Amino acid sequence: MTAALPSVKSSASVTDVGPGAGVRRAWPARLLAVLALVLSVALVGGGTAGAEPSGSSSAPSDGTTVELSPGSTSPYDGQDEPPADQRVTWAVEPSTADGPDGRVSFRYELDGGAVVDDFVTVSNYGQSDVTFRLYASDGITTEEGVFDLRPGAETPTDSGSWIQLAQNEITVPARSRATVPFRITVPATATPGDHPAGVVASLSGAGADGSVNVEQRVGARVHLRVAGELTPRLEVQDLAADYRGGWTLGAGGTSTVGFDVVNTGNVRLSGTATLTVEAPFGVWDRTVELGQVPEILPGNRVHLTATVDGVPPLLVLSHRVSLTVAAVASDDVGALPGATEATARSAAMPWLWIVILIIAVAVVTILVQRRSRNRRVLAEAVAKARAEGREEARQAEAVGEEVGAVGEEVGGGGGTTADEPGPRRRGGDHR
Repeated sequence: MTAALPSVKSSASVTDVGPGAGVRRAWPARLLAVLALVLSVALVGGGTAGAEPSGSSSAPSDGTTVELSPGSTSPYDGQDEPPADQRVTWAVEPSTADGPDGRVSFRYELDGGAVVDDFVTVSNYGQSDVTFRLYASDGITTEEGVFDLRPGAETPTDSGSWIQLAQNEITVPARSRATVPFRITVPATATPGDHPAGVVASLSGAGADGSVNVEQRVGARVHLRVAGELTPRLEVQDLAADYRGGWTLGAGGTSTVGFDVVNTGNVRLSGTATLTVEAPFGVWDRTVELGQVPEILPGNRVHLTATVDGVPPLLVLSHRVSLTVAAVASDDVGALPGATEATARSAAMPWLWIVILIIAVAVVTILVQRRSRNRRVLAEAVAKARAEGREEARQAEAVGEEVGAVGEEVGGGGGTTADEPGPRRRGGDHR
């Protein structure tokens, strides 16, 4: 379906770029340049309103026409390539109504409610006519830190939906280019900040198994910034640390950390990160430079991992990631925030020494228990002997008392003492 756009061309213009055309001498060099571009994936920049020539000293270094995933300009990716006369090679470039104008990307800074008209050119460097699907979609950052667009089957929800192409399908003759107008209409309610997008020319073909439809696409990036207050902010989230190895204090192990860098602001940002691994009480530490954090678009995140070898097992390790925020290329994002940090801890046990310690503790415990048992047996024996001695003494004392009592009884029954009167005789009886 062709959409009518006021004040711009309502259909595509086709220019012959084949033999005999006025650009014949420039074609080989241009073909080589386009092949080099479409075989690489680059992170492209954004900035001020309007467009800048690719040769301008003020053009941002990260701007380019890019090849978007899945990473090929040929619908035969993953299969045996056809003969050269059947291969498809194409490019998508910013342009004027007359064709490519040297811009490396579309760059705009607009107010909410603004409308801007522009052109995109699709060049077919193959030797046969090709029909391309044209569409615009939202820009995203993959978890690997690569700029990409949402799949063509997904409906754009941000700036990709603001772009209206005059044609959604176009047939470009062999060695020719077609220029298509489009219009960007920024909603009056659009939030300030960066709203990345891209304009794509795609082909669909069967996958290697012949049953899966694979979309191959090439596009030009759209840098669109809505005027207003800018909020540059990156955060380190979901930091996790793990320690492996290090059976002895002398043999270091490996600390591995994984974390997400999340753009919670409204402008694209980059930065640099460092990782510091520390033992308790500062007895050991190491700082590792993690290098450049890739460009992250607003609302997107990148997952990063880092590994540090030769880390001694010192029971508990602290892993601290520090992130310094930076603007991308020459972007003006206002005052940058200070460094942001996140910390995670992991156990780092010297297992061999722990096993030795456990064995030593077990041996000492057994010896102490055995000594305590021996002392208890000895104490019980001494107590028993003392009890027996006391019992024997008591019995001996009881026997002595009985013997004394018997002796007294025997002595009292044998006669009277001098003090006791004997039997008296009658006085008149003298016989």
